[in-house]
Amino acid sequence: MKNELQFKSELQQSLSKVAVPNSLYRFAKEVSDIYERERETSVIKSRPNGRHKLNLFSILSKSAAAIAILTGTFSVGVSMSPAFAAYMKEVPGFDIAVDWLNHLRGQDGVQVAIENGYTPIEAKTAQFGGTTVTISDIYLTDEELLFKAFIRTNEYDVRDGRSNVHIEVAPINLRGGGSTTGTTIAETTDESKGPVLQVSYKFQLPENAAREFLAKEKELQFEVRKLILNREIKRADIEQMGMIAVPVDQNKLLHNKVYEPNQSLPIAVFDPDLKEFILEKLTIQPTTMNAILYDKNGLTLDFPREEGMAPYLKDEKGNVYKYDPSGPALMLEDGKQQLPFSSSIFFEKDTAALQLHIGTVSVTEKDPSGTFELSKNDTFPKTVQFKKRLIVIEGAEFKNGYIHLKIKKEYPDQKILDGVRFYIPDYYAKMEKNKEIGINLDALSEEFKIEGWERAESSDIGLPYLDLYIPAPMLDSYTISLQRVNAKVAVNQDYLIKLK
Repeated sequence: MKNELQFKSELQQSLSKVAVPNSLYRFAKEVSDIYERERETSVIKSRPNGRHKLNLFSILSKSAAAIAILTGTFSVGVSMSPAFAAYMKEVPGFDIAVDWLNHLRGQDGVQVAIENGYTPIEAKTAQFGGTTVTISDIYLTDEELLFKAFIRTNEYDVRDGRSNVHIEVAPINLRGGGSTTGTTIAETTDESKGPVLQVSYKFQLPENAAREFLAKEKELQFEVRKLILNREIKRADIEQMGMIAVPVDQNKLLHNKVYEPNQSLPIAVFDPDLKEFILEKLTIQPTTMNAILYDKNGLTLDFPREEGMAPYLKDEKGNVYKYDPSGPALMLEDGKQQLPFSSSIFFEKDTAALQLHIGTVSVTEKDPSGTFELSKNDTFPKTVQFKKRLIVIEGAEFKNGYIHLKIKKEYPDQKILDGVRFYIPDYYAKMEKNKEIGINLDALSEEFKIEGWERAESSDIGLPYLDLYIPAPMLDSYTISLQRVNAKVAVNQDYLIKLK
C-alpha cells in the first residue's frame, strides 16, 4: 500500500496534468471493511483472480449549441395492464415486501417511471448452486445503465459487513464503468428462507456507447462474481459464478433530454478565486438527472452531500430532487464536475424551468498560489498572508525529515486550519525517486502520533495553537508553498435554468 505522502503526491500530479487522461472517475469507498478497496469495475472485459481495469472516457458533448435536445425520442404510454402492474410489485425469485419495494423505487426514480408507463427491462433470475440472483429495475439510457441485484446465498451471511466473501454483478458487453450506489437487506415475507441482499448499481457510459451496443447486441450480459477478500495483503480474488442474459428491445427505450445552456452562474459572496460557475450541460433521464458544472479558471469543485449544504434541483411545483453522489461521481476534463440528482422531471412535459440550488462548495487549486520564506534564524511570532488571510506562526522546530510549525488558532475551539495546504514541491520529486523517504515519514507519523501532514490541525482544544507538520530535508532555510485545498465557500444561491 502506498504511504500517505506518495498518494498525495500522485494525486497532486494527476490534478495538474489535465490532458492525461481525458476523464477521471472517482469512486466512493464503502463504509464497511469489505468495501475498503475501491469498487472499480470494467464492463468491457473481466479478468478473474485479478483487478479490473477501469476504462476512462469523456462523456462531454462536443456540440457548441446553446440548447440541444437529442432527437429520436420514442413515445411512451401511461397505462399498464393489471397483470403487468401486479408483476411490477414483485421481484422474481423472491417474496419482497411490497411497501418496502415501493419505498426503495420511490427514492431512485424507478417508481415515477413505472407510474408513467415506462417499465424497466424485464427482470431475470438465475440459480448458481446455493445462490439465487435476480437482476431487476434495469434502465438503459444514452448515458447510464441502472439496475438492482437481489441476492440470497449460502456462500456467506449477507448481513455481515465484515465478511471476507462478497457477491457482485457487472455487465460485460457494454462499454463504461461504474459501482454500487447503495446496499441494504430487503424486507421479505419469506424470512425462513434466509436474508436477501439488495444492491443498486450505476454504470456511466461513454458517448455513443449505448447506440453502439443497441446496433449490434440483443442482450445485456451480466457476470455474477464471487469476491474473496484477503485482508492481510488487501487483495480480492475474483471467481466467476455464472452469467445472466437479459433481452433488450431498443424500441421500448426512451432517449434522454439534453440541454447545453453554457449558463453563467455568478456567486454573490466574495471569494478570492471563485467568481462564477458555468452550467455546461443538463441531462434529464427517465429516472435521474445530471448537471455538469465547472469553474472556467480551472478550480476543482467538490459538493457536499449533507442536507443544508448539498446542491439540489427544484421544479415549478416545489418538488425537490436531491443530490445523490453515491456510485460513480464524475470528474471530467478541465475540472468539470457532473452532479447526479435522484428522480426526474422527464415525464413532466409542461415544465418550463428548474431551479438549481448551490449550498456549499469546496474549491481546490491546481497549483500553489502563494509562498513564504522560513529560516532557522526567524523570530516568532511570524505572520504570513495568503488569500487575504493572516496566518500567525507561533514557533518552529526543524527536525530530520520534517518541520513542525505551531499555527495560532483563529478562534478558541478551532480544530483545523481549513482549506490551506503547506508543502515543499521540490521535496516530492525526491520522494518519488527514493521510496525510503515515504517509509520514514510513515514511521515518524506513527512514532510521534502525527495526525496528518501539510495541514494545520489539533484534536486538543485546550492548546492555543494548531500543529503543522511539513515533510522537509534538513536545510537552513525553506520556501514553503501554499495552496487552497478543499476550501469551503458558502454560496447559498438559487439559479433559474430555463428549459423552454
